[in-house]
Amino acid sequence: MPRRSRTRAPRSAPPLVRRRGHRCHDVRDDRAKRVVRRYYEDVLEGRRLVVLDQLVAPGFVGYDPAGATMDRAGYFAAVLALHRGFSELHVSIDDQIAERDMVTTRWSAAARHTGVFAGIPGTGREVLMAGIDIHRLEGDRVIELWEQLDFASLLAQLL
Repeated sequence: MPRRSRTRAPRSAPPLVRRRGHRCHDVRDDRAKRVVRRYYEDVLEGRRLVVLDQLVAPGFVGYDPAGATMDRAGYFAAVLALHRGFSELHVSIDDQIAERDMVTTRWSAAARHTGVFAGIPGTGREVLMAGIDIHRLEGDRVIELWEQLDFASLLAQLL
């Protein structure tokens, strides 16, 4: 009867090797996350529009779920409308991934509907919002934004 050869498992795993084209961790990614985090913390929660002015590049273009675009002025107006319509806004960054000049953030928020929003007068109700945003940066400024917000769920809470 022929003898079988036994293959032995290595006693220890081989060391991790950085492969060509693969980045283990990039300090630029952390910096990009910090820039985007300032938007959620200082602009949305902190209601500091002066920070928005610092964060958004002059050539900014934003894309909403319906495919419409907005320029820098339109984006400022959208943030202002959010501030006017909701008080007690608390934002949570649930997940955030950065690579090169892109930062993807899954977020959730709670707020009180105290002013007019989307033509609906304040109801005093607490509402929950959730979305995923992809920010593209040029240096330390946001140049593009793709935004996915569950707007239908938000409107249902207001009506």
